[in-house]
Amino acid sequence: MHNSIIEISKKKAKAGRTPVKLVLHNLPKTEDESNKNGIHWVKEYCEDNIDTIAGMQLVAQFLDDKHEIPFGSHGNMVLEENQVIFEDSLVVGSFEKGYVAEGIEVNGEIIDAVVGEGYIYNQRFPKLVEFLQEQYDNQIPVEGSVEICASASKGNTKIIYDGGYKEQGRRPQVFDYSGHALVIGEVPADCSAVLMELNSYRKKEESVSKIKDGTAVEINKMSYDDIATLVTRSFNLAMGTGYYTYYVHRFYPETGEVVLRNWDDAGVYYMTTYQIDKTVVKIGDIVKVEEDWKPVSQSTPVEVNATKIKEYLQKEGGSSQMNVEELNNKISELNVQVTDLNTKVTGLEAEIAEKNSKIAELEGTLVEANKSLEETKAKFTEVETEVNAYREKEQAAAAEQKKAEVNAYFENEIPKNHFEEAEVNTLKEFVEKCDLEGLKNAEKDLVFKRFKEGKLSIETNTKELFFHVKEPKLNDVEAGKALFN
Repeated sequence: MHNSIIEISKKKAKAGRTPVKLVLHNLPKTEDESNKNGIHWVKEYCEDNIDTIAGMQLVAQFLDDKHEIPFGSHGNMVLEENQVIFEDSLVVGSFEKGYVAEGIEVNGEIIDAVVGEGYIYNQRFPKLVEFLQEQYDNQIPVEGSVEICASASKGNTKIIYDGGYKEQGRRPQVFDYSGHALVIGEVPADCSAVLMELNSYRKKEESVSKIKDGTAVEINKMSYDDIATLVTRSFNLAMGTGYYTYYVHRFYPETGEVVLRNWDDAGVYYMTTYQIDKTVVKIGDIVKVEEDWKPVSQSTPVEVNATKIKEYLQKEGGSSQMNVEELNNKISELNVQVTDLNTKVTGLEAEIAEKNSKIAELEGTLVEANKSLEETKAKFTEVETEVNAYREKEQAAAAEQKKAEVNAYFENEIPKNHFEEAEVNTLKEFVEKCDLEGLKNAEKDLVFKRFKEGKLSIETNTKELFFHVKEPKLNDVEAGKALFN
């Protein structure tokens, strides 16, 4: 297979991103040509939807938690509320633009293809960048698989195909490019979807002694016995046999499917799917099948040494078994530990009971205190009500007394001044207000006014002013001044 990395960019990585250029898929040369998924890409339709590549995700799967060993493609696909969800793949980059490229060389062949340009996040996935660089150095192709979905922006809930959906030769017409997965260790639907350009970002050399140049090894060139061993061990654990009973009959790593048989019971076969996710081997639904079962994809099984795997696993299981004496000793040791734990639990339960008793006692005291507080509040409210009632009566009595004093003064003392009716009427407002002091001051003002006007035989009854005029021989004003000077 030709090296699928066309060129290593000489541009420097910026902002933690490594520029990358990938072939998303090829454009067929003939009308009846389709990829392995049955899709026939039409150039016109691809150009109509090519602007959706901007912002599209670049994804990958990894075998380890540190994301250092890429393996897989899109991830485990599930359907939730009519939406396809990829649960266990990671976004390792994004695309900025896409376009149709004509006459480019891929794997030694001149093709037309849809190309995407974007970035890999090298700050978060430096090992992935190093891995892809090593693939180039070792002339190992890096392939990919594009994802498309319904164009929600156009109001669609499904992909629109020219001529409708069909298994082979279907032509996507209205769709969105939604993602592109690096395919490592699997067979892609389009072998032309390859890495074209990768920024040659490298770390500065550190002052260490390098023993050997790094080497890239394709996962699908590893011993399939290693992968089959992982699957066999996981399958037996899933079946809950407690020991190794089932071994690989046919192994389909391209599709992640496997048929296992009961070593001691000829004619019993089971089929399941598997997926290696980080440090976990996921076993799918297990179904009973016939010996000649084959995948729908008609993929070819690979040979594995079931006898060798059986011997290895049985040896592994035997080395971990205990004899009866060792087992009894272990049980006795565990029983002692259980007894100690029970003693501790009993002590803790006693402490808890004591604390619960104190809590109950304090709660009782709190109830009594709250009860006493409520009684005190009720008594205070009762006394406050009585005091307010007394104050209201006292204020009412004082008001009545003041009213009586004003009325008495108005009825008994004011007539002695012989005021005219209009003058008397001006004094009534002070009676209505129960303002005795104001009434007396108004009375003095009227007396003084009458004196200035020269009215005779006026005798005041105010305590502050007592005078009597008998002879009008003096000027009124001068007489007033004489009296008040």
